[in-house]
Amino acid sequence: MLTLKKIGTLKPRVRLRKVGSLLYQESRVPCLDDGYIDGLAQVVRESPVVGDGDKACLVRMISRYKATRDPLVAKDVYYLVLRLLGEEPADWDAVAEDGRLDASSRIVRPHSLFLDRVRSPYNIGAVFRSAESFCVDHVYLRQGCGDLASPRCMRTSRGTVDLVPHSVVDDLSVLEGRTVFALELGGVPIGDFDFPDDGICVLGGEEDGVSPDVLALCSSRVSIEQFGAKGSINVSVAAGILLHAWAVHSSES
Repeated sequence: MLTLKKIGTLKPRVRLRKVGSLLYQESRVPCLDDGYIDGLAQVVRESPVVGDGDKACLVRMISRYKATRDPLVAKDVYYLVLRLLGEEPADWDAVAEDGRLDASSRIVRPHSLFLDRVRSPYNIGAVFRSAESFCVDHVYLRQGCGDLASPRCMRTSRGTVDLVPHSVVDDLSVLEGRTVFALELGGVPIGDFDFPDDGICVLGGEEDGVSPDVLALCSSRVSIEQFGAKGSINVSVAAGILLHAWAVHSSES
């Protein structure tokens, strides 16, 4: 657990977020003594991030938790902190001491993605979320993909763009020397596909799919069976389905 002195060295937003996350942890496993809780209240009082009225409300809630040890009150502090910071709850995230996602908690395998002109920043951010969850070691973005720095991408990725190694490439040399396969129509059904232990999966763009020059470098195709009237599914949804199947295959092999 961070000392109060260490919390005081964090950036203002991280400092306030840490107060919330500590009280969320406290709601699950109580361990904070009265002096430490008083210290968290003082951190809030000194915060330049929120206005006086919100500070007073947070301090009252922290004091109420100290008096009652009601875990729901501790959670109330957490959710109010997130709201004041303009963030959404992600209680399941593993975070490091600075409040960022903790890269050391990831399981990584030699599973890479190659995004072939995926245009939508929203889709790119969503692909990164799945990539982070399902063991991807690197995401290659071909020139022509949407902007990684776009607010829509960053918001959708929920910090995973900073966690998953990635690079923007303008040629296909990164596809050399490894097993390359495409997620495309007309391939082996995903339930029957023999995923490589080490490889690169190509995801095509929303309109045109995988480019012919990239498809020519793929040794195989895998397809996701569908059971509805719509002829396709969103590329980020498809990525999540595929990456989960690949991760499970590798863990069982």
